[in-house]
Amino acid sequence: LVVVALFVYCRLASRSSEVPNVTVLVLGDVGRSPRMQYHALSLAKHGCNVSLVGYPGAQPMDAVLKHPRIRLWHVSPLAVPGSLPFTVRAVLKVLSLLWQLFTTLVFRTPRPHVVLVQNPPAIPSLLLARVASRMQGASLVIDFHNFGYSLLALKLGNRHPLVKAHLAYERVFGGLADDAFCVTEQMKAFLADTWNVRATALHDRPASIFRPTPLPEQHDLFCRLRQDGTLKVLDEWWPADDNGGSLGLFTQRSSSGECSNAPGRPRLVISSTSWTPDEDFNQLLDALPSLDANLAKAGIRAVVLVTGKGDLKRAFEHRAALMASELKAVRVSTLWLSFADYAGLLGSADLGLSLH
Repeated sequence: LVVVALFVYCRLASRSSEVPNVTVLVLGDVGRSPRMQYHALSLAKHGCNVSLVGYPGAQPMDAVLKHPRIRLWHVSPLAVPGSLPFTVRAVLKVLSLLWQLFTTLVFRTPRPHVVLVQNPPAIPSLLLARVASRMQGASLVIDFHNFGYSLLALKLGNRHPLVKAHLAYERVFGGLADDAFCVTEQMKAFLADTWNVRATALHDRPASIFRPTPLPEQHDLFCRLRQDGTLKVLDEWWPADDNGGSLGLFTQRSSSGECSNAPGRPRLVISSTSWTPDEDFNQLLDALPSLDANLAKAGIRAVVLVTGKGDLKRAFEHRAALMASELKAVRVSTLWLSFADYAGLLGSADLGLSLH
């Protein structure tokens, strides 16, 4: 009776306006989900009211925060003691998220015309998105970034019962979507051939904030990152006398205010990662000794900066620290920046590196 009553309530509840309402669900840190933020901005630009649901954490883009048609709704994963077995922790987190997502999608956010959900993670977001959209007479659209079962297999192995169960769950609920997007043509073909899901490949397009960074902006950015300790790994390379901040490792500013590249500016290599097992940054560390030898022979220096947060970050930092004394022409560091500073740093790079 309770379920029937909820269903009737959701069906009869009027939508707040004639303007289309879209719920965009990302079961992760909204600020670290640029693709879903782009979806929200695009929908709002085309006249939709957008409820952007996800975890709190990093600050989203200013355009998202300031847009009058976009409202953020936060759910938070349950903090579970790390001493508990993985399976127990996973079950507790899923149960907590089930309740939070149900109440948020069905009661807190405006009744939607469309629910757009990111996959992965698939559990429990695909289930709740399907239930909420069906109860409220909305269409369900899934944006496939990857496959949750394959990521789980990297941790547990392909034959683990949880991996097989995850595959079955993801395949069933993926097939229940009213429409779907994906990130590559190869994934589109896989979904059609294996899961019978007809998806449209939507390749990522950078926002206008991503552009080559002018030298004056580079100078201000590098000075600020050095002052706040973000670039501490470069202390021994930084000019001892920086002339009050006018002379840096990468840029310099003349007395007239004109900025230029600093003499002997190191090459800047930037990579971004979520520190998940599908991105093997040990490959990068394995290549550093050879790169270092070649650069030293050529009289060139390089700085490798890896941005992002995730479970495997600490292991990378530990191994990089052990290698540091053996590297003469290369310095490696991890960092976490605001979206604006990340865009500025990327626009200052000589090389971008993707291991996805």
